Amino acid sequence: MEIIRLDPGELYVSTSAVEVHTILGSCVSVTLFHPRLRQGAICHGRKPSHECVGARAGLKICRELGDHVRCSLEFMLAWFDQKGVVRHELEVKLFGGGMMFSTEAALAATPLLNMGKRNIDTAMEFIRTRHLHLTASDVGGPWARQIVFQTDTGEVKLKRIRKSAQELARLETLSGGTV
Repeated sequence: MEIIRLDPGELYVSTSAVEVHTILGSCVSVTLFHPRLRQGAICHGRKPSHECVGARAGLKICRELGDHVRCSLEFMLAWFDQKGVVRHELEVKLFGGGMMFSTEAALAATPLLNMGKRNIDTAMEFIRTRHLHLTASDVGGPWARQIVFQTDTGEVKLKRIRKSAQELARLETLSGGTV
């Protein structure tokens, strides 16, 4: 089986059996899978959204499409729409959005640092407003994630990657409790 490495800011759609590997920190990956067609799509979004989305008569494609969670999801959903897929038949899974760069106290003082939470919120709002069926998720927390997505089965294998013991101890001290 072909293996594809998905880097930050990329997305992948497939009509054949492919194994897609990616590693997420504060970024999020959303997978869309259609069981009858056995086709899947995955994104690796670095930022929540961009103003290029929203054309009513179609889908405007910006050069930063893959960087933005909402733009990537709009594209992937449009790809399935073009195939005549009924949206409630799609299996949707959401991963990532870890708090990789700061503590809760620092995030409260500087909300822009909490990119992971903003990415999760954007993906969840998209899923909710498009009435999609979220079948699995693993989001937030103080760890990165390695995921492997099978485009022909919709299966996702996930491995959480912990920060170093030194980094965890520093975060624990700063937050006044356990991480």
